[in-house]
Amino acid sequence: MRALCRSAVLAALLLSAPSSRAEKPDPGAGVVAGAVTFVTGFTVGGLVLAAADGSNAQSRAGWLVVESGFVAAPLAAHAVEGEWTRGLAFAAPPLVAVGGTAALFQYDPGTILHGSLPEQRWMWSMFCVGLLSGVAGVVDVAFARQRGAVTVTPTVGSGRVGLQLGGTL
Repeated sequence: MRALCRSAVLAALLLSAPSSRAEKPDPGAGVVAGAVTFVTGFTVGGLVLAAADGSNAQSRAGWLVVESGFVAAPLAAHAVEGEWTRGLAFAAPPLVAVGGTAALFQYDPGTILHGSLPEQRWMWSMFCVGLLSGVAGVVDVAFARQRGAVTVTPTVGSGRVGLQLGGTL
């Protein structure tokens, strides 16, 4: 009897199919891509700002390049993971901040160098919102528990038959 049980267990172990689920993507590559994009935006924009030498147009361009890096970083991080919708969701707040900054620069082109105190406060507030939300988008790649998944579930009930579509962002 023991020999038969051992044979059955051995056969079950040898003949069982391994899990056919795909491996989950490594979040490290997404974090690195987002961080590199973040640093690149800061570096290029900072160099343009540093070389402005009192030019309002060049100062505005450098500032907007830095803030645009806040938009591109979550997109790049989530694109590596194949999560475009989630990347767009995390890129939206910094994009709104860039738009607000551009509108402020349209209102007063000299905001960076000679703006009034309220203008400076608005400019720095939008900068901080873009920075923090961009960082949150990059960090989200590392800590998101459940990746974007779509589920289709058949439903059968009293007088009802159909499919239920659901999912997570």
